[in-house]
Amino acid sequence: MAALVGGGVLERHPGLRVAFLEAGCGWLPYWLWRLDEHWEKTRGIAGEPELPLKPSDYFHRQCWISCEPDEPYLPQALAFIGEDRLLFASDYPHPDHKWPDTVEAARALPIPDAAKRKLLWDNPAALYGLRGA
Repeated sequence: MAALVGGGVLERHPGLRVAFLEAGCGWLPYWLWRLDEHWEKTRGIAGEPELPLKPSDYFHRQCWISCEPDEPYLPQALAFIGEDRLLFASDYPHPDHKWPDTVEAARALPIPDAAKRKLLWDNPAALYGLRGA
């Protein structure tokens, strides 16, 4: 993520959509904060890329991240990231997945129903361009 954003890839390719999968979402609030802090402190320093947007702005414009049903900080990550950039991951066929209870696990997520719809349908459709997103 740091290379894609900090290296200017997302700036040069604003139509590129990127998904960060297989690592949960609990780490993202800290990492976006850290990338933004670095961007703010190093702007104008020789050798640093000239990016007009904060790294978190690039994330919210072009990136998605998956979450799993048993992530302990999902509600906090959702509050920080927003519900438009999260995708639900069943983690199937890994041995620590919730199969065959994946649907029930998704329904039991401690988040609003509108956010569940986005995680399960709207956001994946937007990522993969299935509805003119």
